[in-house]
Amino acid sequence: LEAATKAADWAASRPLVGNWNYNSFSVFLLARSYRVSGKTEHLDSAVNKALLGVIPGQLQRGPRAGRWLDAHNARPAYHYILLRGLAELALALPADHAARPRVMAALRLGLKARNQDFLQQGAPNKDSAMETLLIVNRGFAQDKPFLAETLSADALDALAKLVSAQARRGQVPLGPAPWGQFLEYVTERGAR
Repeated sequence: LEAATKAADWAASRPLVGNWNYNSFSVFLLARSYRVSGKTEHLDSAVNKALLGVIPGQLQRGPRAGRWLDAHNARPAYHYILLRGLAELALALPADHAARPRVMAALRLGLKARNQDFLQQGAPNKDSAMETLLIVNRGFAQDKPFLAETLSADALDALAKLVSAQARRGQVPLGPAPWGQFLEYVTERGAR
């Protein structure tokens, strides 16, 4: 915990960069640190980095709404990394926090855009999608309308079926961390 808190302190002190998903890594770390440690300066920094270094890059209207405006961050792997940071921040924010509506709107828009593609065209990047979809489905488990609207439950179900089928064929469907997270999720669901 001490090392993780020091890492979050360091991330909070770093300036924003020109790559939206790099900023998202800091948002994720800082929001998670706040959820564990309660250090409000980590939440404040996560909010600042999201509002200035992540959300402004997201297209709000048009046929590409929900995606990030540059070709690099519009790619599925980076898109889900960006959403992972926003999801962690949304879960950390108190319900009455001034930034919550903006964070939730960006998260909702991004999930709807990419999960729809995911369900229609398949899983282009399973690792970052799995990590993000697990955070969203666990964190918003009590908000069934949100999960339905964003297609997050459907996307996780489709991805679960895909990686399970690949594992049964003897393939390695995910990297170690997302595979472990998935197995933990499946075990939790089986215990209910």
